Amino acid sequence: MPRRPGTKTLARRLGARIKEVREQTGQTQEKLAWSCDFSKAYLSQIEAGKRLPSIGAVVQIAKRLGVEPADLFVLDKKITRLKLLDAVRRENGDDVGKALGELGYKVGK
Repeated sequence: MPRRPGTKTLARRLGARIKEVREQTGQTQEKLAWSCDFSKAYLSQIEAGKRLPSIGAVVQIAKRLGVEPADLFVLDKKITRLKLLDAVRRENGDDVGKALGELGYKVGK
C-alpha cells in the first residue's frame, strides 16, 4: 500500500521531536525502548524518521517521557502558540514570558 503524501515528512519531524524530548529528559534510546516494550531498533527507526509510529505507540512514548502526547506534536516551534506549549513543558519561565509577549500579553516582573 503506498504511503499518503506528507507521511515521510511527518515521520521525520515526529521522530526528531521524540528524540529531542527524550534527550531533554536524559533517557537513552535503550531505556525508553525498554520501558515502552519496543525494541531499540524500532525506536531508532522512529527517531530517524524511517517509521511512523501508531497513535498508541506515541501515547506510550509520551507517557514514558512524562509529557502529554500533544507535546510530541509540537513540530514547528516558529508558531508562537507551540513555542509557548514547549516552554511551559520545559518549565522555562523566560521562554514562557517571551512567547506570551509575542501573543500580545503584557508580562511584567
